[in-house]
Amino acid sequence: GTRLVAGPAVSARTSSGPKQVTTCMAKKKGIRVVVTIECTEARKEGGTPSRYTTEKNRKNTPDKLELVKYNKFLRRRTLHKEIK
Repeated sequence: GTRLVAGPAVSARTSSGPKQVTTCMAKKKGIRVVVTIECTEARKEGGTPSRYTTEKNRKNTPDKLELVKYNKFLRRRTLHKEIK
């Protein structure tokens, strides 16, 4: 199980120095980016478009990504294009 350990009492900070801001997530600086692809056929028919998220390599595929994926609302495979 988890054991709790008693530590020293925490006191209020009295220094007037600048606060240090830290970010939790590391930022990747690569050429792979996360993109969202959306069903094109459902938009034409007025149905609910399905959306998927995937990664693409900007160097190998500079144009918009187009994949045939399953749309669970239309119950068939449809063309999905990258959206902003």
